Amino acid sequence: MRISGKTRFGTSTCIMALALIAPSVAFAQSADNAADEAKADEEIVVTGTSIRGEAPVGSSLIQVGRGDIDASVSTTTTQLVREVPQIFNFGVTDSARNQSGGAGNIVYGNSINIRGLGPFATLTLIDGRRAVGQGTLGASVDPGNIPAIALERIEIIADGASAVYGSDAVAGVANLILRRKYDGIGADVQYGWADGYNEFTANAIIGMEWDTGHFTLSGQHTYRSALSGADRDFYVADLRPFGGADYRTVGQCAPGTISLGGTTYAIPAGGATSTNLVAGTVNRCDSLKTTDILPQQEINGGVLTFDQELGEGANFFVTGLYSRRDGFRRSATGSANVVVPNTNPFFVSPAGATLATCPASAGVASTVRCETVQLNFANIYGPNGTSKITSEVYQITGGVDIALSPKWNMNAYVTGGYNHDHVFSVGGGTDAANLAAALRSNDPATALNPFGTAGGNSAATIASVFDNLTDTDGRTKFMDAGAKLDGSLFTLPGGDIKVAFGVELQKTQLRTGQVRGRKGAQTGTDQKLSRNVSSAYAELLIPVFGEENATPGFHSLDINIAGRIDHYSDVGSTKNPKFGINWSPVEDLKIHASYGESFRAPLLTNLVSAGGSQLFLQNYFDPTANGGAGATVEGIALSGGNLGLKPETARTWSFGFEYNPSFLPGAQLSINYFDLKYEGQIVSYLSNLNLLRQESLFSSIITRGTAGQAAVQTQLNNGINIANGRSVADALAAGNRAFVDGRTNNLGLTLAKGIDFGLVVPFELGADTTLRASVRGSRFFSYKVALTPGGTILEQLNNIDYPLKFRARAALMLDHGPFNFNLYANYTNGYNNTFSTLKPKIASSTTVDLSASYDFGEMLGVTKRFQLGVNVTNLFDKDPPFADLAPSNNGGGGFDPTVASPIGRIVSVSLRTKF
Repeated sequence: MRISGKTRFGTSTCIMALALIAPSVAFAQSADNAADEAKADEEIVVTGTSIRGEAPVGSSLIQVGRGDIDASVSTTTTQLVREVPQIFNFGVTDSARNQSGGAGNIVYGNSINIRGLGPFATLTLIDGRRAVGQGTLGASVDPGNIPAIALERIEIIADGASAVYGSDAVAGVANLILRRKYDGIGADVQYGWADGYNEFTANAIIGMEWDTGHFTLSGQHTYRSALSGADRDFYVADLRPFGGADYRTVGQCAPGTISLGGTTYAIPAGGATSTNLVAGTVNRCDSLKTTDILPQQEINGGVLTFDQELGEGANFFVTGLYSRRDGFRRSATGSANVVVPNTNPFFVSPAGATLATCPASAGVASTVRCETVQLNFANIYGPNGTSKITSEVYQITGGVDIALSPKWNMNAYVTGGYNHDHVFSVGGGTDAANLAAALRSNDPATALNPFGTAGGNSAATIASVFDNLTDTDGRTKFMDAGAKLDGSLFTLPGGDIKVAFGVELQKTQLRTGQVRGRKGAQTGTDQKLSRNVSSAYAELLIPVFGEENATPGFHSLDINIAGRIDHYSDVGSTKNPKFGINWSPVEDLKIHASYGESFRAPLLTNLVSAGGSQLFLQNYFDPTANGGAGATVEGIALSGGNLGLKPETARTWSFGFEYNPSFLPGAQLSINYFDLKYEGQIVSYLSNLNLLRQESLFSSIITRGTAGQAAVQTQLNNGINIANGRSVADALAAGNRAFVDGRTNNLGLTLAKGIDFGLVVPFELGADTTLRASVRGSRFFSYKVALTPGGTILEQLNNIDYPLKFRARAALMLDHGPFNFNLYANYTNGYNNTFSTLKPKIASSTTVDLSASYDFGEMLGVTKRFQLGVNVTNLFDKDPPFADLAPSNNGGGGFDPTVASPIGRIVSVSLRTKF
C-alpha cells in the first residue's frame, strides 16, 4: 500500500493576512539562572529546521523558557505544557479516556496535543530527536517522564513539519530541550494540597564543567494522590439537581433488580422476599462516588546529559533517560444479568409470578425454572474493581558532532529506547463458567446469593467468581540512527546560502497483547509487530536580503525550501515538501509565511489491536429509551484493529508577523494565521459512550434492533470473545439496543482555520524592579469535520469534544530584587454541549493562579540560593462549569475533563536551593 496525498515539489501561493502567535515571555529570574541559560544558548538545538544555528523560516516558534518554568505554578512537565493555549487536553491524558485515542490509554499516560487535532498528530522530540513510543500501543511520548528541573526550555512549532521530521508532525512539533551546562547542585521540593487531594514533588540536579566537557544529572520524585468521586459534589450520575439528565445505571445495581416476563422488581436494600417485591419497580444506582476521577500516580526517574570534546572541532555527546510511573485506579465493580435457577438455595421470586423456562446456558434440568437478576456485584465482591499500572522507559542517545571546516559540520547519532507498560485489572468482570456454576449450585456453601439476603457468598465462592483477571502488556524497542551534513554553499550579498541534508533509519519492534479469564487459565493475544523506516531529507536556506545589502522595504528576506522522502516497510513511501519565507521590511518587524504537506502512518496497533478484537458491553445514554425521555442502556461495541486503514495526510499553510519594537526592549506583538486540511484522520470511538446522542452523525458505525443482534452474532461466529465474562445472551440483547463498530477507522476530512496571538509589554519601575504584562492565546475561526469519507462536512467548532473557539492565558510578573510575584488568568470560552438538549451550553471559565517567592540568597555560607515560595492554582476554588454528560471513562458526571480540572484550589509551598 502506498501513502496517498500530494507529493509534488513546487511553488505555492502564499495568501497574506494578519494573525497572532504566543511569544516566549522572559520572566524575571535570578542571576544564576540567567547564566545557566546563557551557557545553554550556545548549544545548537533548533526546532523546525535541520540547518544548524538558524531559526525556522516561515513558521512561528512558541517557547517556554527556563525563567517561565521557574515562575510557573506547575510542578511537572505535563502541567507546564498545558499552560500553552495551543495545547488541548484531548485524547491521551491521565484525566479522561473518552476522546479519540483514549480507549487505548489504559496506562493513563499523557501526550501533547497541538490544536486538539488528536493525540498522535503531534510529534514530541527530546533534544530534537525522536523518543521511544510509550503506552501499550507504543504510540505516544509522555512529557511527564522528563523532570521539570531537567528542562532548559520547551519549543513548539504549531505547523506541519513532516518535511523536516517525517511522520506524526501533522499538527506540529513539541521539542523538550534539556539542560546541558548546569554548574553546581540544585534541588527543589514542593508540597501541595486540595480538598481530598495532595501532591508532592522533589527534584534535584547536579552539573559539572571542565575544560573540555560537562555533564548534568537530574532526577525527580512525584506523587499525586487519587481524587475520589466521593470528594467532589458535582461528580454524580444523577444530574437533575443541576438541570441535566439522570444517568444512573438502571437495573444492574447493588441490590439488583429481578426481571421476569418483561416485568421488573426492585430488590429492597434489606434483601428480597416474596412479599416485598413490587412489580414495575427498578433500582437505579450511581457508582461514580466509589471510583477515582484521577488515578494515584508516582513517578521516579532521571535524565543525564554528557558532552566531551574529542579534539579540535569534534564533540561526543550522550543523553540518557529513565522513568518509572506506578499508578493505581479504582473503577466500578463488574455487573451482569445473571440467570438464577429456582434450585439455588437463596432463590426468591415475586409472589404469584410465573417463572420462565431456563435457557440451555443455565446448565440445569428441563424441569427447573429460572428468573433473571440484573446485578452489580458491589455488595458481593466489594465496591471497586482495581487497576495496577506500571510504565517504565529507558532511552539513550549517543553521537558525534564534527566541524569538518569553518563552514561545514557533520552530526551522527544513534538512539536506543525501550518501554514496558503493564496493567493488571481485577474486579471489573466475572469468570462466566464459575458464575454459572455458583448460581446453579444447590449447596449454600458454594452457591451465589444475588438477592441481598443474609447468608451465602463464601470467600471461596466469591474468589472463584471473580478470578477473571486481565493482564495487558506492551513492550516497545526503538532504534533511530541518523547522519546529517550541513553548511554554507556560497555567499550572496544577503548572506550565506546554507544547506542541510541527511539520512535516518528507524526500527520499531512492538510486542503487545492481553490475556484474560480464569486465574491460571488465561487466554488472549500476543502480538509481535515491527516496522522499519528509511528516510532522506534536504533543506535549503537562501538569504536574498541581509545586513550587507539591506534596502528600504527589505531589511532582510529569507527563503527556505525543505523536502523529505520516507519509506515504510509496511505502508509504502511518501514525499513531503515545505516552503517558508521571512521578510522584514524594517528591522523591528518580521512577516512570515509557510506552506507544507504532512502525513502520519497508521500505528502498528491501529492495524492490529493490542488486545485483539473483543465485544465490550458498555452503558450508553440513549435519548430514545424510556419512551423518549432517555435512559442509560447497555449496548455493545466491537474493538480491534483495521488492516484496511490508510495513512493520514495534511496540507498546512500559515502567515503572520512578529513586531519587536527597538524603543521598548523585551516587548513583542505577534500574530499567526493558520489553515489546515487534514484527510483520513485515524480515530476510534470505542470509549465514546455518548454516541447515541448524536446518532445521525455516527450512523455509519451504529446498528440497532435485529440488525444489531445479527452483527453481534456474526462476530461471535467469527470467534470474537465477549469481554469481562459476560454471557452470549447479554451480548445479543445489548446488540439489539445498540451495536457500535469501535474499531479504528479513517475519518473523512478536517478543515481548521484560526489565529494564534501574543503580546508582552515590560515596564521598568526602578533600578531593581520590573513588571511584565503578557497575554497569549488561540482563536479558531472554523473547525469543519466530515466523520466518514465522502460524508457531509459539518462545522464542529466550539462543540464539545472539538476545539474551543477561544483560549487565552494572561500574566502579570513583578520582580523586585529577591522578591518575585506572578499572577495568571486562564480563560476558556463557553461552548456547545451537543450531547444534551436539557443543558446545551457549557459556561465559560476563568481561573486565577499565583506564585510568590523570596530568595534569601546565601544561607550559613553554604547555599548560593535559598528560595521559599507559595503557589496557588485556581485561587478562588472554582468548580468546573457544569456539563450535562453521561459518565464515560473518567469523563462526564457533571463536568468535561477535557477542558476543566476537577481538583479545585491547590495550595502548595516550595523550597528551591542551589549550592
